[in-house]
Amino acid sequence: MDFHRTSASLGRHCLVLLLALPGAYAATPAAAPAPASAQETVAQVGGQPVPKALLDALMDANAGRPNPFDEENAQDRQERAAVRAALDRQALLGELVTIELMAQEALRLGLHKSPELVAEAELAYKTLLQRDLVRHMLSTMAVTNEDIAQRYQGVPAERQFRIAKVDVATPAAAHAALAALRQGKRLAQLAKRGSGAARPASPAWVMASQMDTGLAQQVAGMAPGQAIERELPQGGWQVVQLSATRQLPKPPLDELRAGLRTQIMQERLGQRIEALKTRADVRLSAERAPQKDAAQ
Repeated sequence: MDFHRTSASLGRHCLVLLLALPGAYAATPAAAPAPASAQETVAQVGGQPVPKALLDALMDANAGRPNPFDEENAQDRQERAAVRAALDRQALLGELVTIELMAQEALRLGLHKSPELVAEAELAYKTLLQRDLVRHMLSTMAVTNEDIAQRYQGVPAERQFRIAKVDVATPAAAHAALAALRQGKRLAQLAKRGSGAARPASPAWVMASQMDTGLAQQVAGMAPGQAIERELPQGGWQVVQLSATRQLPKPPLDELRAGLRTQIMQERLGQRIEALKTRADVRLSAERAPQKDAAQ
């Protein structure tokens, strides 16, 4: 799950309504905000005070929250503060007033009693709780330089493959091209001489990550000079020849540090979530079989 993106979208579109429609989350009493009279307000709408906390939440949602997997430094905090300061506070206050007006009208019409809205509001609230639990968990994870250095030792050096490919229309054309290659013909010559080729061969150095998974697995097991034929997912056939391989030097630790740190944190987060699942008493209700039409 992309918690950063979930944070931004739910923070902007759900949090304010969750607070403005108290009846919508009656199933989650812990969500209830402090009485508006005890909070600093920024407006009165229909006699109802609008807490400053709602405007702050709306501004934070527009300014963006830091990615919890990143190491935030003073410059990052200054840049985010600058983005927040540049927001049009009055325009956002106007947006908040509109939200409040529409929330009050929804309450007047009794829409907050809709089971669908109650369920959706509870889901949004619990998703926000999940987001902040993830942030809390990540804040307690100390990833040391030694952890990162150890992970770096296990990073393999990448291989590059020099391959040439030619697309053909039929399996017969692929078989013929492969047989000609085994007899010493060159792939580029086969393409030029019209073995049903859709385009000429294009030798190039590529890494496994630049090929589709199936081709990458096949090429990794080939020897220089070897060729294969394969059916393309989009239709047609292809002949692929490997001419050479080479080992790329491993990037220095500093280039990989941030990615390795994130990788370690993601793994530890996953372990904590799995531990929660293991300790939990979870009982799934059996789904009822759909009722058959009595006429059938």
